[in-house]
Amino acid sequence: MATQEIELKELVRPSDRLTLTFRTSITLAVMAFIIALAALLIAIQVRALHWATKEAASAYMDATSTKASGFLRTEMTAIASLVRVLATSSGVAESNDGTETGPAIALFKAALQELPQIDSICVGFENGAWLQVRRTSDLNEEQRERLRTTPHADIAINSIRPGPGGELPMRRIFEDRQGNDVGQLDLWKYGYDARKRPWYHDTMKADKSLVSLPYLSSSIGAPVITISAPLRGKVPGVLAADLKLDTFSDFVQTQRPGKHGIVLIFDSTGSLIAHPDFVQLVASAMTHPSQPQLPNIKEINSGVAAAVLRGPRGREYYDGNIRDDQGNDYLFRLAKFPLGEPYSAGILLLGAQGDFAQDIRRLQFTGLILATIVGAAFIPAVWIFGSRMSLSLKALTAEAVKLQNLAEPAPKLVVSRIREIHELGSAMSLAQRAIWSFAHFVPKKLVQRVIDNSIATELGGVREEITVLFTDVRDFTTIAESADPDTLMHQMSRYFSVLTEAFLTEGGTIDKFIGDAMMVFWNAPNPQPHHVEQACRAALAARLACEELNSQFETEGLKPFFTRFGIHVGDAVVGNLGSTERMNYTALGNTVNLAARLEGLNKQFGTAILVSEGIYLRVQHCFQFKAFDAVIAKGMTKETRVFELVGAST
Repeated sequence: MATQEIELKELVRPSDRLTLTFRTSITLAVMAFIIALAALLIAIQVRALHWATKEAASAYMDATSTKASGFLRTEMTAIASLVRVLATSSGVAESNDGTETGPAIALFKAALQELPQIDSICVGFENGAWLQVRRTSDLNEEQRERLRTTPHADIAINSIRPGPGGELPMRRIFEDRQGNDVGQLDLWKYGYDARKRPWYHDTMKADKSLVSLPYLSSSIGAPVITISAPLRGKVPGVLAADLKLDTFSDFVQTQRPGKHGIVLIFDSTGSLIAHPDFVQLVASAMTHPSQPQLPNIKEINSGVAAAVLRGPRGREYYDGNIRDDQGNDYLFRLAKFPLGEPYSAGILLLGAQGDFAQDIRRLQFTGLILATIVGAAFIPAVWIFGSRMSLSLKALTAEAVKLQNLAEPAPKLVVSRIREIHELGSAMSLAQRAIWSFAHFVPKKLVQRVIDNSIATELGGVREEITVLFTDVRDFTTIAESADPDTLMHQMSRYFSVLTEAFLTEGGTIDKFIGDAMMVFWNAPNPQPHHVEQACRAALAARLACEELNSQFETEGLKPFFTRFGIHVGDAVVGNLGSTERMNYTALGNTVNLAARLEGLNKQFGTAILVSEGIYLRVQHCFQFKAFDAVIAKGMTKETRVFELVGAST
């Protein structure tokens, strides 16, 4: 105790060496900071302007690249999912007659309505039959003329049924928005053979879903990408959907970096997908002497874009600075991104530094002036503020030393007219008394480890009463055997999302996902007085959410997930389990095991939510239950009374 008094006196009294008061120190520090900041800003203004310009342009380029590539990949992903689903439909893959009145027509129309970005959907069969449904309302006048579209036509249905001599005549039927026929066109010598198209034979050869490189559609003269998948049914063939890209370039240019920025997107063969003059380039390409084809990036042989493209080839990422013939500085970035198996695409972004430097220079100058004014006005305020805080802070410092040494707290509080310091003094006194009292029951070293938070990283746990809930999906193994893995993964994610939301709403701690099952518990790590009630409400909410989700699954043609729940309350060891390198905050004990067994007993009783007698006795006044006979759960030795949780009491 005498040593602590000496330390406190040494802390409070002035030292023999030169020292500054808190008031003087904080004022001088603020003045020095303002002067140094002003000098630094002036000294590095040119360099900072360059950095800021580059960062601003880089951020804009990041946003442009993300939006452009993300938009295209999102569109293609959605179409690819739909194509794979349609390729397994019995209305498409069970017959190859290609009739324009078959069930496939309704499916294709619904798909066009569901995904407006699709230009057309078609299916080609091994016998030469072909069926296509195309949206005509989105075509321009030139494209409608190429198809000989009748007025008021919203849909064009093209069908080819091979004749006895191998001829492939085509019939084109036009329908309005109400599905009424508004025109018909018979092309007896159309000569279109889907089997000779790359999207057909490449997909049949690979026997999996593919994405084509962009190309000019021969029927409408617009750039498209075809997403295809082999039929999975009685007849061989390929189902494909076209994504029209004539408006994609316009979207990309609206995202260009700066007023004078340029964005080019091209596929792995160099065919342009987006360009500032894309419409004119495509129109010129349609007059190609051999056959219409997309303009190629190799045709760009002048300007800063050409200079960048002549740089290092084969690199995934390439950026830097470049200057054009007029002396304007540009920042450029050339990067690759996946377009669709097995292809990739490149994006070239050019941003004029002048588009970004002007605003940044003005902001810098304005900020410097404001900082000087505010700093000058802040000095007297800091002086007064430091004076008021000085005495109280000295006293708080002395008390902090006592807190660190677990010394007995002072009988009087540290008071101040400043609310925060006054509250800090009260909190300091409360902390001192709490820790000092705690040190009478626990060794001081252990208390100090609690203070510096080091004890939280140790393995081990504590025994606490918790409420544990387990879930499982009925007959999940059977569902998984017949389901597509990608579809099942997406379905499981949606399923776990609704369960998680229901459990988190009621304050549950989600311990882990175990295949199709979940483990959740309440009353740890934070105490929850009504944890049993919360767990029951969470189970009922989760069951309702699953029922609503199953309605969506059935509408989408997916197998529903019927969830079973088991709930039990009791003591368990809760804490950190694992190794010194990796830990898991979890619960262990018979309480956890019984909750898991209760979930499994649902199969025996034909129920959805089974709870233990402990749960029933706690919340029977809040919920409705149905009692069952006592059973011996698997792996247990004692009988357990079980109850079905039916719903909340009205």
